[in-house]
Amino acid sequence: MKTRDFEKAIEALGVNGLEVTKFSFGVNGQMVAVYACLGELTRLMWDRQGRGFRFDIDEDMEGCISSQHPEYLDYRRDADFDLIFE
Repeated sequence: MKTRDFEKAIEALGVNGLEVTKFSFGVNGQMVAVYACLGELTRLMWDRQGRGFRFDIDEDMEGCISSQHPEYLDYRRDADFDLIFE
């Protein structure tokens, strides 16, 4: 998939306040993952197939989670955020 395909599919989710923070590419230039923030306490990730994953930040973690390295969070599968590619 191309970056634009992911951008269009993420926009189609229609989630207010969703901000894409990072696109990750493999050594072959293919999309590996896309990371996003949903407000202050939720981080999202999509794999190369567009499957959605979520990480919720609790009070103890707030302020400690760096948005520069979202790949180190322990995401859990959340089909509510799965992408549909046209």
